[in-house]
Amino acid sequence: MSTQSNPMLDVLNDLDATTDILLAALSNSDEDKAYEAISVLLLQGIETIGKDHPVMQQCFPVWDAIRNHIESLDLERAHSQTVTWKRQLGEVIEIVQNG
Repeated sequence: MSTQSNPMLDVLNDLDATTDILLAALSNSDEDKAYEAISVLLLQGIETIGKDHPVMQQCFPVWDAIRNHIESLDLERAHSQTVTWKRQLGEVIEIVQNG
């Protein structure tokens, strides 16, 4: 097993950690912390992936929908969408780790 870092895996793991913070905030009905976490997730994506990258083009609509649910105080729907995002992200992380 190589000890070399995989930059894409590092980015995905950072997104995963922020998603965990978002899920915790939504689970606790903490709309302020949830909004802060989704804002960080959006910024992480822009800074680490790049706003014009095809991966970002796939992620942004999901994150934007979550943000909109939080803004409209539909935390249950935001939570559901975040759980789906987390599951999909986990599958991508697994592929990158084993790829």
